[in-house]
Amino acid sequence: MTSSHIFLLCLLLSLLNFAASQDDATIMQSIKSYLNLTSDVHWSDPDPCKWDGIICGESNRIIRILLTGKDIVGTFPQDLGKLSDLVMVDLHGNGFTGLIPDLSGLQNLVLFNVEHNKLTGVVPPSFTGLKSLIDVNLNNNFFQGPTPLFENSDVLDPVSGNSFCLDTPGTPCDPRVETLLSIAESFGYPVKLATAWRGNDPCDSWPGITCSGSDVTAVNLRRLELTGTISPSFAKLTSLETIDLSNNNLTGSIPTELTTLPMLRTLNVSINNINGAVPTFSASVNVVTSGNANIGKDGPVPHPLVELLQKMNKD
Repeated sequence: MTSSHIFLLCLLLSLLNFAASQDDATIMQSIKSYLNLTSDVHWSDPDPCKWDGIICGESNRIIRILLTGKDIVGTFPQDLGKLSDLVMVDLHGNGFTGLIPDLSGLQNLVLFNVEHNKLTGVVPPSFTGLKSLIDVNLNNNFFQGPTPLFENSDVLDPVSGNSFCLDTPGTPCDPRVETLLSIAESFGYPVKLATAWRGNDPCDSWPGITCSGSDVTAVNLRRLELTGTISPSFAKLTSLETIDLSNNNLTGSIPTELTTLPMLRTLNVSINNINGAVPTFSASVNVVTSGNANIGKDGPVPHPLVELLQKMNKD
């Protein structure tokens, strides 16, 4: 290989490293937009390698995010899995909410500590399957579903202080629990439900859940400030007689799957932001939809200017 070839190769590698570092910078700006940073966390420099708690490697690739006890609040960053050659993430002692996103791209991640936050949802297989993980701390959040079982058997995985259905890692939850968690997923796994729905028996004093024996007969989640959509998974609870989701902020349409519930007598979705056609239920079902301005319509009515722009684009 001639010296000119070597020079071109070095130049190419340099350009690739520069482009990668620029990608990291773009990703970090996106992550920043999810967060409400406190005054002692300085993330204003154009170069995220100069931000508080951010450590970069030789090629200006982000390898560590260390922000502990900063009282940072915001949704857990969905773009985290796009990094940050990331090796360590330590965010314990903050106020992060939301779910653990898809982190399957972090093949070098060794440490992940989110203890003492407000994270919810089911710990995803894309995370537990990371073979590089050695040290994980999920303590004192509001995670639900099965206690996670990590593919790397050497992982230190304290997971106390959560809302897992069972203590044994990897053991599936009761089917009723799985269905109710699927319903909660459509609401974004709200903290109010995560703190209240604990254990492996929804008929054992779960707020909003009424049972006859072991059968769930009513789901009453009115006035909980729920957002998101109505899950088709309600149809799996075949003993349901009552669904009350009134006085929330739900969007989307009423799933047609709900019409298959053989015992349903009342469906109350009043005072939400539901749209779309109301499915045809049996005459024995009382469907209450008042207080939804867009019920029967395809979606929210757009601003006249938006309608004009849409028409221009079609033309």
